[in-house]
Amino acid sequence: MRGYRVLVNCTPMGNNRILYGLASMGRGSALMVTKQDIIDGIRSLGLSSSIVCLHSSLKSFGHVEGGADTVVQAFVQEGCTLVVPTFLFDSQVPAPAGRVVARNGGEAEETKGRSLQDAASWNPSSKKIAAGMGAIPQAVLNTPGAVRGDHPLNSISALGPEAKELIAAQEPLDVYGPYRRAYERGGYLLLIGVDLTKATPLHFSEQVAGRNSFRRWALGEDGEILEVEIGSCSNGFGKFDGVVADIEARVRVGESLWRMFPLQEFIDRTSREIVENPQITHCHRPTCLRCDDAVVGGPILPGKH
Repeated sequence: MRGYRVLVNCTPMGNNRILYGLASMGRGSALMVTKQDIIDGIRSLGLSSSIVCLHSSLKSFGHVEGGADTVVQAFVQEGCTLVVPTFLFDSQVPAPAGRVVARNGGEAEETKGRSLQDAASWNPSSKKIAAGMGAIPQAVLNTPGAVRGDHPLNSISALGPEAKELIAAQEPLDVYGPYRRAYERGGYLLLIGVDLTKATPLHFSEQVAGRNSFRRWALGEDGEILEVEIGSCSNGFGKFDGVVADIEARVRVGESLWRMFPLQEFIDRTSREIVENPQITHCHRPTCLRCDDAVVGGPILPGKH
């Protein structure tokens, strides 16, 4: 059975559009989201053939016919380049002896009790991601043609026409290089069923605002210990809602709320806000070491302040 459901796209400046999409009616009259519904959502936001920095929850749809693969294939069919976080922490190790970085977001406590024997060497060809990263990033990584970044802890992966060029920018000490290239190329940030606390590009905003990224260490492919960049705590990022509200467009697909932002303006606005109001990134925990250290500029690194 097929039934109409309403998609509301709240475009910037209050120019709202009402869109009608077809969705299959499942048991109990629940909407079943199809590939065409997802394509309709992509087109309604003008994202076809664009770079899309995606953060997502498959569960937010209610039920998708074909699961996460259907979501990914809809973006592929529309010519998008999907960019997703595919973090994995199996290779993390404590700092080498004598390598102490001041104001480093609680690194010593984070790796306390962990040894080299606990770590696995980084394998960039692996399809494994950390639990909690989500079904859609896993589906992206499993799709032929996907490219995974060379970062042992915070890899970013992409699929689509510009995937190789975007991901080539990621290195252990340039964790957000793919977002920088997406910014330069006029990409978009798309949140599917999640809020700004999941928006990894906000860590790139912190770099643009002048903050140093935190340092961690990981076991590389050949077993050597690598120094790598990672991001700060993101639990306070919901405070940016008001900063970017007027550049946000929304559409609802099934039960899932999609929120889209032009990446250039998103990064420009949020980085300026961080400069003017550093506390905006701090989470609700008064004892969060990552937030405390990020607010004052991040770790103290040689040659940087």
